[in-house]
Amino acid sequence: MGKIGPNLMRIEHSTGTTRYIQFSPAMIHRMILHHDPTPSGRGGILGQAWEVLVVQSLVSIAVAGLMLNMLGISQVIWPGDDLHALHMGIIVSAKLVVLAITGIVFGFLADKYRRKSILSISLAIMGIARLCNGFVPSGDSTVMLGFFILFHALLGFGQGGIAPSINAWSNDAIEMDERSRFFGLLETTRQLMLIIGMIASAGLIQLGYWRIYYWISGGALLFGSVFTWLALEEPRKGIKHAELKLALNDATVEYGYKLNRETIKSTIFSKTNIIAFIEGVFTWILFSIAVYLVYPYVQSPPHNISATSSSVLMIVFGIPGAIIGSIAFSKLSDTLAKRHVKNRIYLIIASMVILFCVVILLFIVPLPKLTPGEGTDLMSLVRYPIFIVFGVLIFILRAVLGIYNINQSPILQKINLPEAQGTISSWNQFLETLGYGIGPLISGTILEVSSNYILTAISAMMLGIPAMFMWLLANRWIESDINRVDGILRQRAIEMKSESSE
Repeated sequence: MGKIGPNLMRIEHSTGTTRYIQFSPAMIHRMILHHDPTPSGRGGILGQAWEVLVVQSLVSIAVAGLMLNMLGISQVIWPGDDLHALHMGIIVSAKLVVLAITGIVFGFLADKYRRKSILSISLAIMGIARLCNGFVPSGDSTVMLGFFILFHALLGFGQGGIAPSINAWSNDAIEMDERSRFFGLLETTRQLMLIIGMIASAGLIQLGYWRIYYWISGGALLFGSVFTWLALEEPRKGIKHAELKLALNDATVEYGYKLNRETIKSTIFSKTNIIAFIEGVFTWILFSIAVYLVYPYVQSPPHNISATSSSVLMIVFGIPGAIIGSIAFSKLSDTLAKRHVKNRIYLIIASMVILFCVVILLFIVPLPKLTPGEGTDLMSLVRYPIFIVFGVLIFILRAVLGIYNINQSPILQKINLPEAQGTISSWNQFLETLGYGIGPLISGTILEVSSNYILTAISAMMLGIPAMFMWLLANRWIESDINRVDGILRQRAIEMKSESSE
């Protein structure tokens, strides 16, 4: 089969006969939708993506300890003091702001070079930062704080390349109608391993082995770097876009298009993309406050629930919530998205409303006043039925946290070209992480002034409300933005086929 003119295709049959047919872009599109030249043969999503899931597991375990152990790390730096909320907020924000900035560079590189290479380098940088953090000298709190800020910033430097590389890789490795299931599995892995990492880090830090925590996590990340380099397969660019599959069926054809002024203007600066960029700041302020405030709240007087006991609550309620939520909502998201892409937006908005309500309830639920000894004794906690209510809220919180990523990432992939996946992911990450980094600073400042967790939560989380209205605005333009990208890809498929036949 070969194309010999702008609208003429030659079909060679096995009998030796040849005929010519006239075709249109619409005909090509229909043929593409029923043809997949690259069956993976690797046993579904898990078989296709297990290497990436291993990498995500190592990353999640390695970075899980900071939020849960905010009070514990604060007391490592300032022994015997209460939580230094503002200083800990600076450590968190330093990491996240550097992550956001370097992610832009890594996203550009992920579109230009092999995704597995960028991922491997990112993991190596993270591993070095974690190992170095374990060698910080004790004694001088000011020196320790400086080193903790430095090495958490270096950790963020490497972590900036993780999400853009995985997003760019998945765009060429996972079928479009399976994206939510992939991101659901990725989110399940991420949340499950975050909780495991929280448990391990809480135990080590509470026992005084904080250096071992940093050394183990650093070693795991360096292992992940070598594993990625040796094991991860690099997919062909554009192969999972329906409009390109027929052209890329020819192994000699490569998708070599790069971003230019015209495609940047028409796709990256599309209205849906711009809305997604802006809302990301507000959404992740909401998410960061949800995570940042809860743990210090339950661990500080008068509740005094230890980090270990907090992690047990995560095991009993958080893990089932993360798993059940991600699996159930990922399948539901793919099913609803087949009916209409706008359903993904409705799911995102619903998750944000539920999250807002749940976080406020976490601070309103009347937890008992405990001594430090009672907060460490799990049997003492079981005597209070209110902890069941608190646990159910944790279950819901973990269940809905993943809905955003499960649906937002497929939306962004659908409205952007193959050569822009890393770039768009990194810019989105930049603005989301900026919001996530600003959240602890805002909430830490309000908490320092007010010393009231409920007032802090309500005041700070109000900043997340505009994001919900922005997603409603996106409904007006998302279909036209998708059609624009599909039209560009159909035209490129014809061009590539024509060039391969010359």
